[in-house]
Amino acid sequence: MIDFDFHLSAYGLLCAAAVSVPQFIGAYLFRAGVRDYGIGCEEQGVLFNASLDHMRLLVRFIPMCALFRVLCAPALWYWLADEKDFPGALRSFPAMMWILLWAVPFVLFKQILLRPGMRCVHSSHQTIRDWPEEMPCQRPYHGLLSTRCHAACGGFYIELLWHAWTIYAGDDVGLRLGGISIPIVLFNAGMLLGGPVNFLLRGPTCDGWVAELYLLVSLACAEGMLILNHAGFGLREAVNHATNGSSIGPYAHWSTWIWILLMLVQAVVLRYAVTSSRELQPGEPWTVGGCEHKEFFFPRFWGLIYACYGMMISFNLWVLGVWLTPVPES
Repeated sequence: MIDFDFHLSAYGLLCAAAVSVPQFIGAYLFRAGVRDYGIGCEEQGVLFNASLDHMRLLVRFIPMCALFRVLCAPALWYWLADEKDFPGALRSFPAMMWILLWAVPFVLFKQILLRPGMRCVHSSHQTIRDWPEEMPCQRPYHGLLSTRCHAACGGFYIELLWHAWTIYAGDDVGLRLGGISIPIVLFNAGMLLGGPVNFLLRGPTCDGWVAELYLLVSLACAEGMLILNHAGFGLREAVNHATNGSSIGPYAHWSTWIWILLMLVQAVVLRYAVTSSRELQPGEPWTVGGCEHKEFFFPRFWGLIYACYGMMISFNLWVLGVWLTPVPES
């Protein structure tokens, strides 16, 4: 018999909302890329573009599905993480709906991302050379679209891996808490490699300090957050009711505020660096310090800043939801 129980609870919805934030970050960046690509099509005089219509549909469909997944996630966790009952999950309507609501937009999105040119992550020259003929545009719209598409793809993978971590952790609240390390690692790795590292490898004659500061601050802050996520004296203690019985929950523990401070430092310093640059600025020219194809690395500088903003929201939802999660009696 099909089970229609969504197993909704305050802590379940808070955690599910936290896990969905990376998808919304990716959807926001994807929307910006599609908007820029639409401008490129207008400049080419293209009146009808099936690919553009496809992407404009996904701009609305992806966040809508992510929102509904928030409602379905608690049932998925109940059967797979709490009960360890895979057959039960197969009989659960919301659990099966979560799978469909993730898989359908992902497959539709991959139809765009796996096209020649679009699927190339690191080589701007190959992207432009292999760009599909049915998606006509001129520079800089290849890079402005493809970089945002890969960021949105990262949002899909982060959400899936975060759910997998939650299921693996089961009723171990301390282990479950560490799931927030997944977006921290993947967002920083993807944006830093595609942005500052990509820029530095091109041998810039100016604004190299911006990329270097990005790397130094991001690696230091991310390492600090990872330590707090997994060390016994850090956030695990903050969500442990045996050691923290405060009425304000995890916010009574020093590690929560240090985590928030590290994320704030990263966001503020990165924003200061990129806005203080000489040539590394939005818009033309699309050459920075002698480095061509700015449109392929510059969006990731700002993409990491937006990721920091989103992860600040995600962290507060997550740590509060995990703290409210009932601890099973031993």
